[in-house]
Amino acid sequence: MMHSVLPIPTHPPLNGVELDRLNAEAWHCQYGDPVHACVLAESVAVQARAQNDRRREAYAGLTLAIYQMRFGNQAIAEREFYGLKVFFEDIGDACGAMRASFGISALLGRVGKTEEAYAELIGYVAGLDEAEPVDTVMMYNALGATCVDAGAIDSAMRHYYHALRAARQLDSPDHLAMVLSNLGDAQHGAGNYEDAISFLIEADAMVSRSRLGTMAPIVASNLAMCQLAMGAHEAAYETIQPYLVISDQVKWTGRANNAFYQVIAAHTYAAHSDWQRALAKVNQALKAAQACGEIKVETHCYWVLGLVERGCGHLDAALAALCEAESRLNKLRDPYYQVQIPRELARTYAALGQWREAYAYMERFQQYFQRIQGSAARARTQMMQLQSELSEAERDRDSALVKHAEAEHARAKLEMLNRELAAKVEEIERLQEQLREQAIRDPLTELYNRRYLQEALVGELQLAERRGYPGCVVLIDVDYFKRVNDCYGHPMGDKVLIELAKLLGANIRGSDFACRFGGEEFCLVLADIGFELAASRAETLLVAFQSVLVELYGQTLTGLTFSAGIAEFPRHGKTVDELLMAADGALYRAKAAGRKRVLVAV
Repeated sequence: MMHSVLPIPTHPPLNGVELDRLNAEAWHCQYGDPVHACVLAESVAVQARAQNDRRREAYAGLTLAIYQMRFGNQAIAEREFYGLKVFFEDIGDACGAMRASFGISALLGRVGKTEEAYAELIGYVAGLDEAEPVDTVMMYNALGATCVDAGAIDSAMRHYYHALRAARQLDSPDHLAMVLSNLGDAQHGAGNYEDAISFLIEADAMVSRSRLGTMAPIVASNLAMCQLAMGAHEAAYETIQPYLVISDQVKWTGRANNAFYQVIAAHTYAAHSDWQRALAKVNQALKAAQACGEIKVETHCYWVLGLVERGCGHLDAALAALCEAESRLNKLRDPYYQVQIPRELARTYAALGQWREAYAYMERFQQYFQRIQGSAARARTQMMQLQSELSEAERDRDSALVKHAEAEHARAKLEMLNRELAAKVEEIERLQEQLREQAIRDPLTELYNRRYLQEALVGELQLAERRGYPGCVVLIDVDYFKRVNDCYGHPMGDKVLIELAKLLGANIRGSDFACRFGGEEFCLVLADIGFELAASRAETLLVAFQSVLVELYGQTLTGLTFSAGIAEFPRHGKTVDELLMAADGALYRAKAAGRKRVLVAV
């Protein structure tokens, strides 16, 4: 078994029941107080070894192996987990084998072997209803994390909600904070920022209930990452700032989580254009990530390093860092990185003047961006549906168990209810997803439609009013579009609209959105931005549109232009109708002034 990693307190000899209690306590508190968990496990291992009690010594070894994985030598942890799994399987101890598989899966996931990590866990799901609550939480949480890394967001959400339900029943602030933080991170990866923030805020509340608050840095890191994606740079800095002075948090959070926290801190510095501090912090994080072999954190470090190097003006170094990040995407299929890394590669190639490569990566980014936009709607629908259906499943299951606890008929009926419920959940989710997408998407350009604009813009204006920041609406109309249809045909006109939609979608932030307003008109909604910067971005899009080459059936079009009108909230209007009317007026003036220009409402 594993050698001691901490000083071992001396205790009088304990019987088997007392050793089981200490083992259970150690396993339960490994995330809330890992040092205490390790001390307890060491004590049990020593006494069990002295009593030649190999099973209880092995259970203590599981906690010690987890400690080694997070804070010590991963090679030792790997050897221990595989040996413990064989031992427990040989003696027919399913719980011990499952816990060993949990550790093995975590190690596989760290090096990007997501399929093997998932396979290590999935066989135990059928028995989780009878497992210890803490094991149910940890297994479903691990399955959710593995599915995120594999890019299977829908499956990840289902596992995380099972973990969340079990964590609420467990009533452990540390486990609940862990699951909520991971669920928030998954919602963020799916582009569903509002629900991500909600889960992360609840996770932070759970941290405040924890005795040591060991999950605080990682919860803060996930929250800050979500805020950065939304463009809320000041909020991200305020979230991460309390932990910048903590020097010994590795002791509590583990090396991989500490490296992740460091790279998020670097990202916040970069968002404030504090490039030198950002560079120092990201290099520190990268060194820590490489030392612990955590592929996801290492990928994040290279991505942020690319952002920082580009901010410092080191374009070749930025490209090298981003290429390093991209090289890990074949093992890490988390949708967040599948979107972010190609976009930054496109921007870096563009800064280097390598336009062909920039366009190729921008197309790749656009494909993943459209995919993640759809997953955001699915994630929200799935969240509400699963919460409702899981609650209903619990009620039906409990009712059936009470009424027919001793009868075979009760077991058959319960199985039937579960099958019907699962089928109903799948059917409703599928139908709601289809209906939602059909209702809010323009079928030609795949952008959001005018109906979505009317609904979403109300929420954007309310959020801007509460937080006190501006926002802009940009109405865009293709110049001489009727001439394109008349001279080249409607299929070419449709192709022009599609290419413009791709350009708009590829050049907005995660907090913005683009819609087809109608005909050849499009609308951009830009959050937390004034009219001057909005006009500058619209001008940049106009220049880019003129360079777009539209080809169809051997015909070629280039040099296309558009006119645009901009209205700022609340300067030019405080309601949706007022803003759209003001932007439309500016667009009309742009057309009247000769087209091919961007004007701001007066």
